[in-house]
Amino acid sequence: MKEIVINEKQLTKEDMESEVIRVKGLILNSQGKILIAHNNNTYQLPGGHKDDNETIDECIIREIKEETGIDLEVAEGPFMSIVTYDHDYFGTGKKVLSSIYYYRFFSDEEPNMSETKYDELELATDFNLFYVNFADFDSFLQKSIDDGSIDKNIGREMLYVFSEYNNLFGGIE
Repeated sequence: MKEIVINEKQLTKEDMESEVIRVKGLILNSQGKILIAHNNNTYQLPGGHKDDNETIDECIIREIKEETGIDLEVAEGPFMSIVTYDHDYFGTGKKVLSSIYYYRFFSDEEPNMSETKYDELELATDFNLFYVNFADFDSFLQKSIDDGSIDKNIGREMLYVFSEYNNLFGGIE
C-alpha cells in the first residue's frame, strides 16, 4: 500500500492533539464511471470517519452503505493512504493527525437513496451522488479545482488517489 505523508510544518506525532481515521472508496462500474458525491460545496469520494469499535474494512462497508445505499464487500485492503499532520484542522487551531485509507470497488449496483443514512451536515448541505467517466476524471478534477467548485485540498487529494490508482491498476479492469 502506498502512503503519502503531508507534513508542511514538520510536526511530530507528539505534537498532535488527536487523531482522525477516515476511509474513502473509488466505486467503479462496468460503464467506465466513478461514483462521487457532492456535499458541503465540494466533490468527494464516498466514505467517512472510523468509529472506535470498528476496523477500517468494517468502516468502509458501513460508510458506503450509509452514503450510497450500496452493499459492498471488501475483496482487498486499501491500495493507498494519505497521512496529514495538520496544524490547524479545518480552521479549529487544533493539531490533528489525519489518516485516510482508500479502497477500490467494482459494482453496477445503483445508489439506493432509501437505504442511505446521512448525518446532520450531509442533510443540511444537500448531499447528492453522480457518476463521472473514468477517462474524464482527471480533467473533471482539474477543472473543478480551477473554477473553485472543489476544495483545493480535497481536489489535490483526489488527484493523488486517481494518479496512484492508474499507476497501480492501469485504469478500469
